[in-house]
Amino acid sequence: MRGILIFVAALATTLAVPAMAQSQMPETERVAATVRAYMSAFDDQDEEAMNALQVEGAHLIMVREGAGDQKPVSRSVTLSDANRSIASSTRDLVEPIAITALMVEGPVAMAWADYSLFVDGEKSHCGIDIFTLVRIGEEWKIATITYSHIDEPCENSPEL
Repeated sequence: MRGILIFVAALATTLAVPAMAQSQMPETERVAATVRAYMSAFDDQDEEAMNALQVEGAHLIMVREGAGDQKPVSRSVTLSDANRSIASSTRDLVEPIAITALMVEGPVAMAWADYSLFVDGEKSHCGIDIFTLVRIGEEWKIATITYSHIDEPCENSPEL
């Protein structure tokens, strides 16, 4: 019975929740709902829905290990530009995530998630997504997404 309750609780938190219903949820669940709604829009390649979940000027930052003793490679773009690129891709993009940590302090929050990126059904790479969010009114909005890009197998990367 306990296993079923845990499954039901996990399933309930994976669904996108309208803002009014969100205001009655604990803050960490509201943050998780925003992240999951963004990732659902990502999987649907829905630029409008992704943009609706971010603050103006939000950024996406990619970090990749350098080869040997080289410094890590990083790249920063506006999240709106990244969303446009995702939405206009002719490839089928799916990025399952597993949120492993949520932190909220006043109007600021962070969600840490293992992820895998699948392109046309084939695993491309994996890593960690770190979402920083800010509360604006009653809604949580994404300010940055920083992610690691790992070509080697990741220990906890989700599968399709």
